Amino acid sequence: MVDTEAARRELKAVFPFTEVCTQYIATYKSSSGKEISLERERTEAFFVWLQKYDASIDGVKIKNEKFPGQPYGWKQPRNSNLNDKNAPQLKVGNKVWYLEVENLEALKRVISWYATA
Repeated sequence: MVDTEAARRELKAVFPFTEVCTQYIATYKSSSGKEISLERERTEAFFVWLQKYDASIDGVKIKNEKFPGQPYGWKQPRNSNLNDKNAPQLKVGNKVWYLEVENLEALKRVISWYATA
């Protein structure tokens, strides 16, 4: 079981003052404007949506049932909270990555990479 509140603390530390939160997701923005969203109600692993991804980061699986190992295409449906209000760059109409991150250490690696990507 993972602690999504611990994940939120990590995201807030790296992307301060950018959190947009709903009951289901928390979205943050990098200094270059890229968004990353954490699914708040999942407990089996951390699940994040992001605009770019480096597939060499350990402890991470790319999740896409329709196209395994690939990013979501611009027409592919996704979490309804990824919308104009909460995460406009991650909504349908954009190519995005959906990741399953096995633990907090792996999430820290993803966050660190994303902050400079």
